[in-house]
This record gives sequence, C-alpha cells and structure tokens, in this order.
Amino acid sequence: MKAKTSLELITDLFKLVKRFPHLKFEPNMINDLPRSEYELLLMLRMNLNVEKPAISVSEISNLLQITPAGVTHLINPLEEKGFVQRLADRSDRRIVRVGLTAKGSETAEAMLTIIQEQLLGLINHLGEADGEAFMRLLSRAVEYFSIQLGS
Repeated sequence: MKAKTSLELITDLFKLVKRFPHLKFEPNMINDLPRSEYELLLMLRMNLNVEKPAISVSEISNLLQITPAGVTHLINPLEEKGFVQRLADRSDRRIVRVGLTAKGSETAEAMLTIIQEQLLGLINHLGEADGEAFMRLLSRAVEYFSIQLGS
C-alpha cells in the first residue's frame, strides 16, 4: 500500500474535520432548544454545584468563548422558557449571576445522559486502545490549535 503524501493526508483530514459540524447529538430534540441554548444549559450543568449555584455572565462568556452580549442573547429566551434564572450577586449588585431552575436542571441532566450514552457508544465502537489513542490525539490537536490561534 502506497504511503499518502502530506497533501493527501491534509485533504483527508480537512474532509474529516469538515464533517464534525454536521454531526448532530440528540439533545436538541429535548424541548426543541436550538443548539446554542442547549450548549449553555449543559455548560451550566457542568459548572454549577451546591456551593456554586450560579455563575456570572463574564464567566459564561469565557467558558463558551462568546461575548457577554452573546451570553445575554442566549439567556433571555432560556429565562422566558423557565430554564435559567438571573440572580443578583450578594457582594456586588452590579454583577448578574445565572443559575439553572429545576426545569433547567432536569433538562440539562437529560441532555447530558444522552450525550454520555453517545460518547460511550463511540468509545465502545473504537475499543479501549483506540479510544484512548483517539482522546490523546484529539487533546494534542486541541492543544496545537489553541497555541496556533491564541485561544
């Protein structure tokens, strides 16, 4: 079998990476939420706990890598639908914190369960050795692009 040239490898990798945005997880089927809104709910679910029931808009901005105005744009419909709530900061009333409502927590938990099942399916499909290699290589790729793009 002939070894691929660098251009052929780059072309194959480009085609593969371009397919990732087209992959769809099932969570957007829950409550008919757009992807950006369910990603915010998931991010809140993964970053909140009993000691930290809400986080600031600037923290959300950093975690999602979008502007604070973009965060506000996402929070408004989620608040209207009863998934999140705005809370005043106890030490600084100028700071708005965002937390999940009971409905938001239940929805985020359901979405997280679906995603975990799908990712477990991927790991099972790859097998333990290839799954670990995939994670290691994907981590190195993210590290490379973070350095290159200054993220």
